[in-house]
Amino acid sequence: MSSLSEEKDKKPKYYYYEFHEEYIAREVVGNRECASERFEFFLDGKWINDWDLSLSLSDATMDFGDYPIWDYEELTEEEALRRIADGD
Repeated sequence: MSSLSEEKDKKPKYYYYEFHEEYIAREVVGNRECASERFEFFLDGKWINDWDLSLSLSDATMDFGDYPIWDYEELTEEEALRRIADGD
């Protein structure tokens, strides 16, 4: 039972992205959510799921529709947090 509680206490690991040179997004490593629930964006000082942005970034990562792969950039956690801090 201790391994179960240890697993619950682990913080999730994330992939980080910059989208449209404006938004910082993150995705849980191993995420299996649908496209509209795939990403959280740092908006108004907190991480939230924005349905439209999540769909758009999901499309960009797959080079699908109106969102080509150059609409996003993969970031390290450190770089994402630095960009967030610089934007505040």
